Amino acid sequence: MFHDESQSSTKLKSNDFLFSKSVQVTLQFKNADVMNEILNRIEIYFQKYLPEMLDTLNPRATASEIEAVENQLGIEFPLSFKELYKWHNGQIKGSYLRLFDELEFLSLNEILINWRLWAELVDNGINDDLSGESYIPGKVKKMYANKKWIPFAFDGFANYVGIDLDPGEQGKVEQVISFGIDEYFKFVFADDFETFLGWFVTQIELGNHKIFCRTRINTNSSDGIRNFLSYWKALFPQKFRSEFNEF
Repeated sequence: MFHDESQSSTKLKSNDFLFSKSVQVTLQFKNADVMNEILNRIEIYFQKYLPEMLDTLNPRATASEIEAVENQLGIEFPLSFKELYKWHNGQIKGSYLRLFDELEFLSLNEILINWRLWAELVDNGINDDLSGESYIPGKVKKMYANKKWIPFAFDGFANYVGIDLDPGEQGKVEQVISFGIDEYFKFVFADDFETFLGWFVTQIELGNHKIFCRTRINTNSSDGIRNFLSYWKALFPQKFRSEFNEF
């Protein structure tokens, strides 16, 4: 009997494709479950200790709203990032309390506004005039600005924490980094967004969420807090003392 190799090959490829899609769907559900657990922990913490924080949060974003922003940015958000915005679409702009300590949790609209400012600088050749370094060599590209650095937390003075969708050779897509006007050295907070948010909620549960009110850090202070990143080092000393040296 004649054996059709092409049919067998096609069937195998089809089965491989279906298996791959099945694995992807399973991982998506798993990741969504992990994110929901993390977000529930954040909600429970603030309900108990600072309910006013929850009052600053916008309603959830819809899938179509998230997709519209993705289209304008020309990227696709990681699943964990989408889950955050399905929880709440950032904070009310100018809130006196800021979710990420001294950093405002940006709404999708504010992501677009801030991203466009930096995208325009990139288009106008800012990287020809200014540069940047990865604190851990190779993790973040040596650039001042990058259209694929997507901000989600903002200090109000053009410094951000965001996801990096265009990492250096030693970095990972979706790693969480610092960047902005004061951020010559780019730090990697976590290899992916889910890990970052899990670390963040653990810190606040341990009592390391120290500053709630909207105040500007005194960059000339004598306590070693010289800029945005130094502020995060002061908040979470164990993490940074174990991973980074002082400037």
